[in-house]
Amino acid sequence: MELKKLSYACGLAVAAFGGFMSQAHAQAAFDAPELTVTLSGATAPDNFTLSIAQGLFLPGFHRYQDNAGTSVTTSDDGRLFNAFFGTLKSTADIPISLRGKKVMFIKRSKGGSVWGVNPVARAQRIATLDIQASACTLVAGIYRCTEKGTDPGLSGYTLAGNLGEPSDFGVSDVEPAMFKGPYNVEFGQDQLTTPELARLTTPAPVNVLTMGLVTTNEVPATTYLSTAGYGSMLSGFVQDWSQLDPTIAAGNTQAVVCRRVQGSGTQTSYNWFFNNFPCQNSFGGTVAPARMTTESASYTLKSGTAGDPDILDPSAGYTVVENSTSGQVRDCLNKAQVGGDHQFTADNGRVVRVTFGAGAYRAIGVLSLDSFASSFDNDPAQGQHQSSATTVNNGWAFRMMDGIGRYNVIHQACAVGDTCTGTAPSKTNLLLGRWPFAVELAIQYRIVNVTNDHGDVVVALSGLKKDFADEFKKRASDLAFNGGPATAALPISPQLPVLGVNGVPTNNVARGMRNGNTCSPWLQLL
Repeated sequence: MELKKLSYACGLAVAAFGGFMSQAHAQAAFDAPELTVTLSGATAPDNFTLSIAQGLFLPGFHRYQDNAGTSVTTSDDGRLFNAFFGTLKSTADIPISLRGKKVMFIKRSKGGSVWGVNPVARAQRIATLDIQASACTLVAGIYRCTEKGTDPGLSGYTLAGNLGEPSDFGVSDVEPAMFKGPYNVEFGQDQLTTPELARLTTPAPVNVLTMGLVTTNEVPATTYLSTAGYGSMLSGFVQDWSQLDPTIAAGNTQAVVCRRVQGSGTQTSYNWFFNNFPCQNSFGGTVAPARMTTESASYTLKSGTAGDPDILDPSAGYTVVENSTSGQVRDCLNKAQVGGDHQFTADNGRVVRVTFGAGAYRAIGVLSLDSFASSFDNDPAQGQHQSSATTVNNGWAFRMMDGIGRYNVIHQACAVGDTCTGTAPSKTNLLLGRWPFAVELAIQYRIVNVTNDHGDVVVALSGLKKDFADEFKKRASDLAFNGGPATAALPISPQLPVLGVNGVPTNNVARGMRNGNTCSPWLQLL
């Protein structure tokens, strides 16, 4: 009996100690972190950032997103910023220096890839998430917060009171050298000089990402999409669908282009593949991508505020919409198909409203395949991916290249009811190098101290921040985060492809790569 009492008492003590340890690891949502790390740039990692956070943090960590400028509507939240705050695990897979640390990790996607390159090299203050109780509201388990600070190129940026903060490291769909003027730099800025580029780590590719050809469902599945025709539409040389498909003779035959802003890595990838920029910028080797304010048939200047936005009227003719994030591109495609207003803040700070009315517009998009979960694959009438009859058709799909038909990314097959010809944006083709429109994600940070244009001395990334950045990079390139249909790991030792039937890798490692140089041809290494 005494032994039982002693065992029971010991059990209580252990339970109490376990409870104490849980409390020791816990943190309130707005406690001061021991370490704050900010990653800015490409939206592509947003698809696995939560998974990486779940691998790094103890359960119970807090999540934060931007509120898209509204405290009521939440459907558009999280397209610009996502953040995580919690205690890092003390397991063997976590660097010793980081174990048990209370870390705030902020991911900025606003503006896309160039924000993980130029402002990182220049250590500039850029807008960030305002994570404090007075600026955030808890909705459905996530704190929705306002922004703070002003980006370079916008009014108020140079003020000493600008609350923006330098990013610690950056991620881009392509290597930093690709972000050249005049088409691949952010609003109001110029390209990095050679000495500025030298401030960053040597480009090291993380994985390979599939870029896609996208149309709204109003474009017939029987319409042949060639790379030449698609590129000509992106550049404004083809402005009416009847020029590509004579059977399109009724309704909204004018083309709508839902593209990204300058400086977006996705846009830079399209500029490389369809416009040959900046890989060949002499002897007339490149053409300019079409722009929203100059090529659109009807762009009307208003106050440029949320209450009185500038107006884009696609009913007037060829229309180009420049979106800050891939989420906004998806919304642009959706509204083009089903109708409604698409409103967003342009990279110059002006609010723009695209009046799609009843929809039924034939639009193309600028998206990587990591947006596949928002395509028509979620409509049971199209791909039978989900069984719910209430699933909403988002109105657009990825297409075959130099052929006809829509491609069901989830099922890795031609869409039900379609006939497909040409090249599919399949995982198999990505692994084998048979889908030419793919780019290698890069992560970089400063290796020297930089005095920015506010006079702040921002030191080279080091210590715990560097440890965290290196751990994020390692996990982003790991096989575990490249099992989906849009990405593949790169054949960098010791991570090499294991070949199966017909030479197709079975472990999500591509058979070749461009070695971190987008302008290089794809080289099969195994």
